[in-house]
Amino acid sequence: MMNYRIFLGVAAFFTAGFSPSVRAAHYDVFLLAGQSNMDGRASVADLKGDLEKYAKSNPDILIHFSAGGLKRPLTTSLGFKPLQPGYSGTPGNKNANALPTKTFGPEVSFGPTMAQALPGKHLLLVKFAEGGTSLAHDWNPGEPGKLYENFIKFVLQTQELVKRQGDTCEIRGMVWHQGESDAAMPAGKYQAALTALIAKVRSDLGVRDLPFVIGQVFDNGKRTGIINDQKATAGAVAHVGFADANGLKTIDKGTHFDAGSQIALGNRLAHEMIRLLKSPAP
Repeated sequence: MMNYRIFLGVAAFFTAGFSPSVRAAHYDVFLLAGQSNMDGRASVADLKGDLEKYAKSNPDILIHFSAGGLKRPLTTSLGFKPLQPGYSGTPGNKNANALPTKTFGPEVSFGPTMAQALPGKHLLLVKFAEGGTSLAHDWNPGEPGKLYENFIKFVLQTQELVKRQGDTCEIRGMVWHQGESDAAMPAGKYQAALTALIAKVRSDLGVRDLPFVIGQVFDNGKRTGIINDQKATAGAVAHVGFADANGLKTIDKGTHFDAGSQIALGNRLAHEMIRLLKSPAP
């Protein structure tokens, strides 16, 4: 299990003095969390042709990244880095902190689309994910010492690092892509668990109507219950949106999105977030 006090000190060392400008900056922060499709399994090598622009580093958008730490080795960005593909805890990576890796998630397109919609803003993406993890247990806010608790700590530490740089920030929204590991849950159970997670995140971070976007898991014919619960949650909880996965493709037998589909998913997540940001809070 990660010692987060040690991590905070290391991250502070790596981020000391790293700021896009001499004067204090204000960051709009977007949180990205979930399991393997949020972490990302799409290949960076496939960012060619129309997708080639997403292969480049984007110095105008920063990312603070952490993957693993529960069931897999911890991989972290050790501070704020310019957004680029490769902030992914690729399974089998021999050096857990050898970043960038050869895979990426939806942040690669989510970030630029959000930046286009928020001109003049400094964006900071906080990505926290681990593949093969469930909401029922691994992300359950009621189970201490697991991913939810570590996620909140990571977000709070991000805020502290921004403050140490002499800058300010505001958490503007959260994106969630998870559910494959909970496919066996009875109908309605995932909705209840996700609703509780949203309420807990909003409470713990002190953002009452935090815009929250749910990304649909790939429909392989065995996740109907999860998809229905995801849609139902978006329909029942205020200021929650849903981004579908219709027409997207996978690199395997119906779980992990390929490069083009990860880019499309990131754009869909961003457009839904933009819609929520423009909608008045209840």
